[in-house]
Amino acid sequence: MPNSNPQAVFIANNKLRPLADKFGQIYNLCKSLQAEATAENWTALFPNDAQQVMDGSDIDGRTICLNSDFSTLMGIVTTFLTYMEATSNANRNNVLKIAVNPEKVG
Repeated sequence: MPNSNPQAVFIANNKLRPLADKFGQIYNLCKSLQAEATAENWTALFPNDAQQVMDGSDIDGRTICLNSDFSTLMGIVTTFLTYMEATSNANRNNVLKIAVNPEKVG
């Protein structure tokens, strides 16, 4: 019997499908950035050390970041992609099954 519970339908359409869209969008963004990072050797640009990245944050109020902060973020990207692509892309495929606009950004 189909689930026609109004609350379930509301949550599916207004919470879970939009969440799946965002997961798909972040997956696509991470995949693109991973390819760019490999092509441009970002590992060499951001070694895992405590040197500050002089991106203007020291004068504009944003949090000051170190090379290691960006290196760690790229590690998180890799971990996320590994999770999504595990077991023949099972997690990615589940997200994309639910998503309506996984390629749309914004």
